[in-house]
Amino acid sequence: MVEGDKLYALLKHGASIHIISQELSIDYYGVLELSEEEQTAGKPAGALAARLDIPVGKFVDTPSAGQMLQCHLTGAGCVYHFDVPYRSASPLPDTIWYLDLPESAERIQLRDFVRVPIPMSIEVKLPGDHGSLKDYREVALIDISGGGLCFVHSEPLIMEAPIVVRVPDLPHIGTLDAEGTVRRATPIETNLGMTYHIGVMFGDALGRRERDRLVQSVYQLQQSYLRKGLKVPQIDHTKRG
Repeated sequence: MVEGDKLYALLKHGASIHIISQELSIDYYGVLELSEEEQTAGKPAGALAARLDIPVGKFVDTPSAGQMLQCHLTGAGCVYHFDVPYRSASPLPDTIWYLDLPESAERIQLRDFVRVPIPMSIEVKLPGDHGSLKDYREVALIDISGGGLCFVHSEPLIMEAPIVVRVPDLPHIGTLDAEGTVRRATPIETNLGMTYHIGVMFGDALGRRERDRLVQSVYQLQQSYLRKGLKVPQIDHTKRG
């Protein structure tokens, strides 16, 4: 459990926040806003202000005062969860919700960016001659995390080579377009012959806000497994047969 100064360090200006209420069909992303005085003090005062990235039509459909909302913030390989009551909303054109300040937050460790398997097709631009990137081609995604992904390819790729990936239909992101580098090419024997699990790391190619959203998206995928009573399978990329 995180409290006091450690909690205030999470509630910083510009931090990504994910607000949920299944009862009210609320599933919104935004960023925390602190006044200059609050930023100088190092903590919010009185209320937590979240500027929401949603259309005006959704923003004006506000909860009742006191309605409990689930909130998620991201840290380094973690998601922090707390429940707080809704207070009020700003006048338009601002799209800010005011929430009660949490007294504590639960730290949910993602074990260095937990990998969640997703059986889907993605598009990749692979390294070609002289370091250039070829046109997009379709490959099978194996899994994705807040720090990278893994896909199947018929041939090994050069370590540390640049690559571009396009992943569709991620929760609250839609299509993720990201650059990365090849970090592994593990040979895997199958009934159809040898294939390779290509591991890609995003590194600094993703901005902080993009990474926060991806971590929260992967966290939501993980929770969807758990709600269905399923254990999140972890694929061993070192297996050769």
